[in-house]
Amino acid sequence: MKRLRKLSGKGVVEVTEDIIINVLYCLPSKSLASCRSGRWRPQPNLIGFFYQARDTYERSKIRFFFSSKESSLVIDGSLDESVNSLGRKRVYIVASSNGFLLCIDLTGVYYVYNPATRQHLALPKPRMETNDPTVGFICKVDDSTKDGISFTVVRHWDFLSSVTVEFFSSETNVNNLNVDARPLRRWNYKTMKSPSAGVIDGVFCWLYYFQQITAYDSVHKRFWGLELPHDQDMVFRDRCFLGFSGGAFYYALNVGTTITVWRLESNIRSRDAVWVRKYAANFASTVLQCLEAFRLVDSTPIEVQNMDIHPAIPHIFYLNVSGKVISYDLETNIAELVYDFGEYCWRTEYYKLFAYEWHQWPRLL
Repeated sequence: MKRLRKLSGKGVVEVTEDIIINVLYCLPSKSLASCRSGRWRPQPNLIGFFYQARDTYERSKIRFFFSSKESSLVIDGSLDESVNSLGRKRVYIVASSNGFLLCIDLTGVYYVYNPATRQHLALPKPRMETNDPTVGFICKVDDSTKDGISFTVVRHWDFLSSVTVEFFSSETNVNNLNVDARPLRRWNYKTMKSPSAGVIDGVFCWLYYFQQITAYDSVHKRFWGLELPHDQDMVFRDRCFLGFSGGAFYYALNVGTTITVWRLESNIRSRDAVWVRKYAANFASTVLQCLEAFRLVDSTPIEVQNMDIHPAIPHIFYLNVSGKVISYDLETNIAELVYDFGEYCWRTEYYKLFAYEWHQWPRLL
């Protein structure tokens, strides 16, 4: 961590950020609310993304990259080391929410982890074991005057003619099982490019390619399918994305050289989804103007392999193009190279990006 120095008559005093965070743990949130230091921002900021592969032991190491040059100035230090400090166990990131990560180890135990403080909490082992269930994860601050957060984990999977759902809440610390007699027609979870798109009012949503948007109401314990904002025949392999940004759901479709984005305007529990088109931009034409700047000289034609949305600014997307992560503003038509995976594009095609947000002070589990 970066060291903060103070000059005095007797010399130089150095204080690490780890010590500062430990001191702040002892203070209530009301006291921290009056803090106006430039390092403690009043609103969460997107700092970057965690990612990892799964095909080999070496490549399964968790890695991190900043979302912009400005983000690297907010936090100093290696977040790669932070996640790996979970222990010697081999873990995988499952989802991210509000500055926390949900991970799972080889024994099937889930962990909620705070990369800023390196604090982690092991969840009770699931009551039923299954391979690659669909997972949803949400962390929220229930009371702004308190330091703690609450979180919910939802897992579901097909079994014979029904769908089994396991629901865990930090408020009850119990895994609850529920069986829905109406089976879901869905693709294998591994083909999904992103984790749970997000949660609104207790409703989790996932996108399954070639088919539909699946919603699960954790309050009323029921599933349903949200209609797509376009003809279903237009859904091509890995050409669509569902994301959560600024309190709303957004659906993006990449056809040819154009990216089109819709926002869900209807109530999340409505069976008749109402989508409004918000953006449409020709991303490829922007990149083609300067291939050298994006290190894509030998990568034409320009194809978007994966995309993710900024958690607070819905017109900014992060696109995986031939193993390069490019931020793209659909309002200003400005693109910027953010990160180079340094691998062949076919090896990075199924990388999942997990957004990491930095808050004005570290939240506690």
